[in-house]
Amino acid sequence: MSIKTGYLKGKSCYLGGPIQFGEAGWRDYPKNKLSKNLGINVFDPFTDPKQQWVPEIQKAQAAKDYERIAEIAKNFVRKDLGTIDRQDFTISYLPYKVPTAGTVHEIVVADNLKKPALLVTNQNDISYIPVWYYGFIPIEFMFPNWETLFEYLKEVDEGLHKDKDEWSFVYGDV
Repeated sequence: MSIKTGYLKGKSCYLGGPIQFGEAGWRDYPKNKLSKNLGINVFDPFTDPKQQWVPEIQKAQAAKDYERIAEIAKNFVRKDLGTIDRQDFTISYLPYKVPTAGTVHEIVVADNLKKPALLVTNQNDISYIPVWYYGFIPIEFMFPNWETLFEYLKEVDEGLHKDKDEWSFVYGDV
């Protein structure tokens, strides 16, 4: 009897992380690994057309037009959080000491939807993940670097985490 693998092929993942204060280009490596090695459809909010609003936000900030900033922000917040509704799981990159508000909101929404919300840091030590997350994200969903996250997802792909309720939809158990 052969063991079924490929549970993640064709599944969708939201790749969250800092945009406003983050480094450009960090998403390329995980997007490539997730899509090429596991067949995951990755949604990258940084490449989403809503990024067209950045110059308008900057203009509104310079003019201290807070009403316009709020109008624009409401649109992209709604879009990103709505996108999480349609994903099978999320991965959130939490580089040490880089402020991010949207990523926090996305993690909370994913957790409230009972979707796996995986956290990864750039410090090779999960103790750098903010303590607040330990109150609601399972420790086994926290990763010290990209490579350990990819190893875990390979296990998920092989069906080795069927004991986790969060993966029920991915495994087709519900």
